[in-house]
Amino acid sequence: MRMLLTSNGISNALIRDTLVDLIGKPIADSRVVVVIDAILGFPGDSSTLVDHLDGLRTLGWAEFDVASLFAGPASLVEARLRSADVILGYGGSNLWLAHAWAETGLTSVLADLLDEKVYVGWSAGSMIFPRLLNRWPDAFDDQEELAMFDLDEVAPAVPLFDWFFMGHLGADWMPADAEARAARGAARTDQEVWFLDDDSALLVRDPDTDPIVVSTGHWRRFGADGGVIESH
Repeated sequence: MRMLLTSNGISNALIRDTLVDLIGKPIADSRVVVVIDAILGFPGDSSTLVDHLDGLRTLGWAEFDVASLFAGPASLVEARLRSADVILGYGGSNLWLAHAWAETGLTSVLADLLDEKVYVGWSAGSMIFPRLLNRWPDAFDDQEELAMFDLDEVAPAVPLFDWFFMGHLGADWMPADAEARAARGAARTDQEVWFLDDDSALLVRDPDTDPIVVSTGHWRRFGADGGVIESH
């Protein structure tokens, strides 16, 4: 397994170099497919998405594909996923993205690909793998997206982790109580929460062992009781 779970994509040289190490060859020789379903349900200006895609493209991939899981028959989408060296799950709604993998019948494909490819998560794309994702809306006070996307329940895209990922620690647009929310969510679920800023990522090679922090910024690790057990 080669997973790089980021808050804000390939945001610095350390994260980029870690990605290259995971791929095992230069970005110029690698193909990426960016799955953008997590953001597609949100109305309004898509300039940030376009800017982010352009920033990813300028890394210089051999092939740069942008895909929706709903963009045609599942077999066609699967072929696009399998043709890439890197699958990047873009940000937006973690609940909708997890639902999209299930609704399209591609969860088993993703499970296979996690053993074969490099997976990069960007914000919501990093948040779809906790075994207890169904607890997220209540535990983390995040019911709004359930209503917005008319979801009765959610399940992980692939159940891998006994911990939760949160991104954008310290971002000026995050609510002032974001760290308190992370602590409450940890205590309510009896699960650890990793809360990372936009210059940080988690490297995962084995879902049953602790991830490795890749960071030039700041991060918090909340224990299952809601207390901070590691911080930088």
